[in-house]
Order: sequence, then structure tokens, then C-alpha cells
Amino acid sequence: MKLFISAVSVIIFAAANVQAAVERSITTPKLHVFGDSLSDVGTLKQLTLGLAPAAPYWNGRFSSGPVWNEYLSLLLGYDLYNKALGGSTSDNRHSTLIDVLGIHIPSTQDQINYFKFTRPLYKLDITRNQDIAVLEVGANDYFAEVADLANGSLNVTSFTDTLSTTVVDQLEQLRKIGFKNIVVVNMAAIQYTPMATGANQQDLASKTVTTYNAQLAAKANAWAKTAADVSMFAIGDIGKFVEVTANSKNIINALGLTNVTGACLDTLDTSSPKAMITSCMNVPSESVCTDPSKFYFFDDVHPSERIQRLYGYFNWMEISALRQGKMFELTEANLLSLINAYKLGTPAPKPAAI
Repeated sequence: MKLFISAVSVIIFAAANVQAAVERSITTPKLHVFGDSLSDVGTLKQLTLGLAPAAPYWNGRFSSGPVWNEYLSLLLGYDLYNKALGGSTSDNRHSTLIDVLGIHIPSTQDQINYFKFTRPLYKLDITRNQDIAVLEVGANDYFAEVADLANGSLNVTSFTDTLSTTVVDQLEQLRKIGFKNIVVVNMAAIQYTPMATGANQQDLASKTVTTYNAQLAAKANAWAKTAADVSMFAIGDIGKFVEVTANSKNIINALGLTNVTGACLDTLDTSSPKAMITSCMNVPSESVCTDPSKFYFFDDVHPSERIQRLYGYFNWMEISALRQGKMFELTEANLLSLINAYKLGTPAPKPAAI
């Protein structure tokens, strides 16, 4: 009899724990991320059955450690829903980066369509007033079209106009799904990457990034004025973030970085979109630098762990300020205050921790 009672007690206790976990998952707000390799937390690795990106990329991230949204969700106290996928463009009807190993790489439009299909009743979620949707895309559209942009067969303004219109249309789709807090991330300053400098395409990248980010800001802010049911809207200015951090000796020193221009992993083949992913599948161990955390760039395109972590912390401060009707400006001084206050000049914890 005692054994029976003990067994029943264990079952009841276990059931209570499961119920509590379910209740927490229902009542905890979520950070929803739709994006590309900058935000990917292992989705492409799952899609390619563990082939890409291979070690030394950390746990399927295109970096040497956790990526920015993992820190942001922890700092916000949110659960993380992340379908961001390395290789994603905004819409495969306009720009397609790769079909590797016979696998079609879903775009952010596909990611949004998947969410619509799996969550048709999202508007009924009790946390949607607090939930945040992030749309982060654009760099792969540039990589997919860079050859045509370089030879002049594709006009920069025409390319950026199509891309910015596509992204703003996706913001409207997120609104219609029911998201009330939306962040769109603009294009990173690709001109500072080892890929752009190695190909001598800094000027082209700079012109494209500047034009696109200006168009996106104008169109997205105009859209936000008409989106009355959106409580919070922000443009995540990763373009300026890269520009400020890569050019600040004070920030580089505070982060403990020793290399800002080169890549820790120098075997990424940037000769073609398909080659980029293929080279992520087989990385010789001898091609990796001694301490990836001290490099700004992990490979020719993607930031390393300390930059990813700083960007996550900055987004947290920006969102926290917006909720209070304030601004947390993207300045050297503010970034230095974050680095010093949260001791971000050290190797990032793995997995992400705050």
C-alpha cells in the first residue's frame, strides 16, 4: 500500500510539474525571429541533416558562439521562437541565394507563410500584446545579386527598391497575423566585411547598403504611421551598429578584440553563393584562428561571438527604452557603457547566458 501511495504521489507530482511548465509556456511572452544566417540558431543545420554549418561553427550558428537574439530573449525574459535560416533571402521569387544538396532554402516569406499555416489563431494568444516579431533579412539578397550589381546589369536603386518594398510588405503581413510589437532589421554594413574588402567591392557594398537602408527607413516609417494596431515599431539599425563598432578603437579595445579586418575562419569560399554553403560543410581544423572570440568576424561575412552578444544587449536596451517612451541612441558612448556594465569584453558563454 505504501508503495502504491508513493507511486501515485510521484505521478501526481510529475503531472503538476508538466502542467506548470505548460502554463509557463502559454503565459511567457515570445520573441519571434524571421531571418537569415545572422539570426539562425541551428535551423539550416537541421535542414541539411547536420551538414551545414559544420564545426567549428558553434552548434549550427554562423558564428563562434550564440547569436544576438538568444541574448535578447534571455534579457527580455521571453521564450524564443526562431525560424531564421542561413541562406534565406526575402523572397525567392526575386532573389534566390542557393539550392544546396537539392534542398530549397526557404525565404523569410516562406518562414512567415509557415507561421501563418501553423498558427492561424495567433490573434487569440494571451501574450501577443507583449510578444515581439523581428524581421531580419536583406544581406543574402545582395549576395545573390552582387555579380549583376557589379557589372551594371542590375541597377542598385532598382534592386534596393524591390527589396525594401518586399520587406515592408512582410511587415504588413506580420501585422495582419496579429503581432503588435515589430522590429525590422536593416542591412548590415557589408562594406566592412572581409568578403567585400577581399573582392574589392567596398564601394558597391557601401552604396547598396546606404541606398537600401534609406529606402527601408522611409517606407517602413510611412507604413508604421498607418499601422494603428501596432503598439511598438523600431528599425534595428545594424548598418550603423557595424559602422560604429568596426571604426571605434575604444569599443574594439573594450571588447578585447585583436582583429577587426580579417576572418578567424579563412576558408569560406565566396566565389559563388553555392560555394559559400558548401565550404561551410567541411572546415579544416587548421584553418581556424587560435581564439575566435578576439576576432570581429568569424568568417568572411559573419560577426564573431562578442559582436553578436553586444548587438543582443544593445537591442535589449533599445526596446526597453522604447517601451518607456525614451530612446537609447546607437553611439560609441552608449555601447561602451553596455560593455563595461555587463562585462562584455570576455568570451561569450556557451550556451548563451546573462
